[in-house]
Amino acid sequence: MKRFIFLLITLILIGLPLFGQSKIEIVYMRWGDLKEIEIEKKIVESFNQSQNKIFVRLESTAWGAYWQQLQNRIAAGNAPDVMLISGAYFIDLASKGVFLDITDWMNKEINLKNYYYTPEVCEWNGKKYAMVRDITIGGVMYYNKDLFDKYKVRYPDWTWNWNKWLDAAKKLTIDENKDGTPEIWGLYIPTWGEGGLYPIIWSAGGEILTKDRRACVIYSNPKSLEGLKFMYDIRYKYKVCPSESFMQGLADPFMTGNFAMTTGITSFIVGYKKLPFRWGIAPIPSGPAGRHMTVNQLSLAIYSKSKYPREAWEFIKFAVGPKGQEIMGKGYQAIPALKTKTRVYFDEENIRPALKIFELYEKGQLKSLNFTPSWLEWNNMLETTLGYAWQGRVDIEKAAKTAEERVNKILKEAWDKLNK
Repeated sequence: MKRFIFLLITLILIGLPLFGQSKIEIVYMRWGDLKEIEIEKKIVESFNQSQNKIFVRLESTAWGAYWQQLQNRIAAGNAPDVMLISGAYFIDLASKGVFLDITDWMNKEINLKNYYYTPEVCEWNGKKYAMVRDITIGGVMYYNKDLFDKYKVRYPDWTWNWNKWLDAAKKLTIDENKDGTPEIWGLYIPTWGEGGLYPIIWSAGGEILTKDRRACVIYSNPKSLEGLKFMYDIRYKYKVCPSESFMQGLADPFMTGNFAMTTGITSFIVGYKKLPFRWGIAPIPSGPAGRHMTVNQLSLAIYSKSKYPREAWEFIKFAVGPKGQEIMGKGYQAIPALKTKTRVYFDEENIRPALKIFELYEKGQLKSLNFTPSWLEWNNMLETTLGYAWQGRVDIEKAAKTAEERVNKILKEAWDKLNK
């Protein structure tokens, strides 16, 4: 009898894990503000509710802290199973073996034709290491309808070129008290890459880097310099856009209601929803070489040392699948990369015209941000050095020449280090 009871207890103890087996925990880490994290929690919760064997735990922090924490955890060998990745860091991390090769899974289980997909934020040396989750377009033009109506200027449309743009900006630059400083500015083109700098250079027919992305050509390429001169002239020749010295301390000029037009990125839509004036969206006007805008995407990658790579992949598939993408779009966290869900983000009449901009993607007129190793370093150097011209301290040719030299030094060191 005692032997029977002992065997029974043993069998029960052996069987307990089968009946009360805990779920496999996957750690997912991303950066974001409170609104973005709130929506991300909904995506994670929705996935967890659909699972019997997998549980995702979300960890989040701010942008700057995220990359420092991630680097520290990678060095310690305990990075999160799934991580949100920016193209600014993708090559640096992929080249060091941080990400798991998911080429086979993506080829077999994901139809990339259904997505807006930028290879350079997912692929390295012919292999896929990440999957896109959202898309941001830069060079979008926002315009203040109230100001256009007040001064009887026609709204911008797809027929606009730089000449029409400049003509409208002149009409909408208003110095009511004649003190030399307009109360209403016709135009503001941001001097950072996605906001306006890159689209203007491309629309002029220029490039930021050579095709192999090993050298900067904003000075040596005459067309690139033509684009830079346009940005300089709207400030100092035509005076329809304030200098960067004037702009210091002004985070987003369009939100003041004192700027008729500005360019920026699609992420601005969320913040503009509560503006006290009527506004609209249009594509950036065509330059001498046509209309070109930026496309940037964030991606999801799996840590190469994850104990549960397949489970991590199941979460990524959910996040980039119909359910995850719909939650993202409806919450205005980001524009879904899944084409059938992109429209969800643009469900309001005021912003629906922006959907037409996505037609440029199929035409190859949405261009990526020239990601390279040490991208953040050289991009910051480029913007900082050109800043002396935008502030009126040096002429644009001198600033461009110096910027090109400094960027080329960073690029050479970055590529040499990578190729060792």
